[in-house]
Amino acid sequence: MNPLHKTLQLSVSCLALSGCISVSAQVAPTDSAAANLLNPIVVTATRFDTQKERIAQKIDLISSEDIRLTPAQDLTDIVRKSAAVDVIQYPNLSSGVGIRGFRPQFSGLNQRTLLLVDGRAAGVTNLSQINLNGIERIEVLKGPASSLYGSQAMGGVINVITKRSKGPASGNGFIEYGSFKTVQAGVNTGGNLTKKLDYDLSFAYLERSKDYKIGRGNWLRNAFGNTSSQKNYANQPAEKVDETVNDGEKRPYTQLHYYSGALRMGYQLNPFFRLDVRGETFQAKDVESPGEISSGSTEASTKDMGRSALDIALTGKIGAHSPSVKVFGAGENTTNYTLNVSGKPVVPFRSAAGKNEWKGIQVKDVWKIGRHSLITGYDYLNASIRSRRWTNDTTERAPTQPAYAIISSAFFAQALLEFGKITLQPGVRHDNITFDVRETALMPTYQAGKEKTPFTSPSLGITYNPVRHVFVKANVGRAFVTTDAYSVAGYNEIRDAKGRIAVTAGNPELKNESSLSWDMGIHLHKPKSGLSASVTYFSTQVENRIAKIIRTVNEPLTNGDVIVSRVTFTNAADASINGLETEISYDLGALNDFRYAFRVFWNGTSLLKAKELIIGLDASEMTRNIQNVARNTFNYGLEYDNLKWLRLRLSGRTVGMRTDIDYTDPINPEIEYPNYMVIDFAASFQITGNHALTLKVANVTDENYYEKRGYNLPGRAISCRYAFRF
Repeated sequence: MNPLHKTLQLSVSCLALSGCISVSAQVAPTDSAAANLLNPIVVTATRFDTQKERIAQKIDLISSEDIRLTPAQDLTDIVRKSAAVDVIQYPNLSSGVGIRGFRPQFSGLNQRTLLLVDGRAAGVTNLSQINLNGIERIEVLKGPASSLYGSQAMGGVINVITKRSKGPASGNGFIEYGSFKTVQAGVNTGGNLTKKLDYDLSFAYLERSKDYKIGRGNWLRNAFGNTSSQKNYANQPAEKVDETVNDGEKRPYTQLHYYSGALRMGYQLNPFFRLDVRGETFQAKDVESPGEISSGSTEASTKDMGRSALDIALTGKIGAHSPSVKVFGAGENTTNYTLNVSGKPVVPFRSAAGKNEWKGIQVKDVWKIGRHSLITGYDYLNASIRSRRWTNDTTERAPTQPAYAIISSAFFAQALLEFGKITLQPGVRHDNITFDVRETALMPTYQAGKEKTPFTSPSLGITYNPVRHVFVKANVGRAFVTTDAYSVAGYNEIRDAKGRIAVTAGNPELKNESSLSWDMGIHLHKPKSGLSASVTYFSTQVENRIAKIIRTVNEPLTNGDVIVSRVTFTNAADASINGLETEISYDLGALNDFRYAFRVFWNGTSLLKAKELIIGLDASEMTRNIQNVARNTFNYGLEYDNLKWLRLRLSGRTVGMRTDIDYTDPINPEIEYPNYMVIDFAASFQITGNHALTLKVANVTDENYYEKRGYNLPGRAISCRYAFRF
């Protein structure tokens, strides 16, 4: 076997941190395939297949092998343990992610990290509803991407790439059992049914039928003295808060179960075009939510969650052109059930329900012109939200907001121009956005309304390859996030018994929140030596953030009523973020002709500044740290593979100081979270060619930690998975 093939056996099976995709150690790729494995293909930064080192943006790749060797139950777990991002995570399948200093969000249509499945809207605002079964890889693009994707792609993009199987039909399955009576099972199968017809089918189930315990060992927390948080008051001395009081406690109301499934069918219509249809679903019933930890069980509730999506894609290849059309629809539903009122148990009743829907069309063409590429396209997306609330089992009350939709119609173009050692990546997108506030039941004082606003997002990336294996990359781009539709097009009057009226009116002159970001870095990629490293500096300035302002007025009306206050919205706040991203991976197997793999890896984000200007209801101004964003976030570890029957992985995540507002304190002071470190371990044993056992230990040292204060996550959890191929 030649040295290149030996190198590929290991260096391309590395983790996402070095940007590679795993392949079987028994497969020796052709020379043409070798180039792609050494420089893997990605799609998120360009919306077409591109070698990773040609693009200017920073991308982390998380392979299916990474997923298999990382203790994780959903997309949130795998992303936070692999990509050095910020996370808010609750025990009840609620979570969100933030990239490059933007606060993590887990609800709403105007987030600052865009979540995609195969390049289209994922149909979910909550990462926890994306199961890991049937995933080929995950691409995490860091930095602005509105020039390709429009709204929300301000901090970055997470694109989940699903399996596309070809060849003889085959598959794999697994069953896993672990701590807290947790059972997981799943199956994947795919391939060709006929010469022209291929498919992929996946199904997964998870049940945790026992409440979990919070960590009590805390070897790492205690060793580094991270045993307290700190409340910072405006008019009194700071106060230390003991973080050890809940060590080892059982967390009631943390049981859950869900299942997910997906089916794709593809058909080669003729030599030029093929058709793919893919549907997916996620369903969770009676998911328990424990509430904030200091409340005991008085805030406990349950919820039902569901998500479904369907997309139909026609793709072609005609000479130098690769046209495609994708039509998709997706939706998520959540129903909450109240178990306690004023701290006392009640007969459970439905208290709130929400429904979000996405419908869209994506049309694009990729034109190859020698070594250059040009993509042009059109996107249409209609994203809507609707909610309901109940006071008790029979009495419905007005929702907290009217139903609305955000409708975007956009044209975009981006080129990848290669001139020897320099690659240019210019792009631009123009969105025409309609904010549509709709009539809402039980809200007679809410008025329907529409407003339109445009936004243009340019970008430019440059990659310079001065010497072999070294790439200097720079990227600049404008990005945006649409505001709440009600802030632009809504109107509401609230009248009390004395005829006093509070008026809330949208501002049609509002601009979309926008940012100007740039980054510059140097990347070293030498797969034959087992070394990959990079350092990137990034800077973002956010402006036109929306602030709510209340003005006290005295405006008598002809009928005797009086308008006593007016609420409006204005572009008043901003934010400033900058920091460093570091990454290194080295395979010591290179020192022994790659007869084995022994890899060390690191991926980190360090914020030098993350400040935001907050505008109070009375127009007062205050600058503070961006909430729930860590000063430092690091992922790291060791991995060993003997290329025969054993693979070991020890990985960790360290999160530095974060701040939040403590709403359990009547004064609502800022609170500083303590640092934490969590270590995971996995060992995979290949019993025979088709059977394997994997032992996983999440939170090895049994740490008491959280991604959102008051919602502590599980302590040590051990599981064993049996997997088979067929």
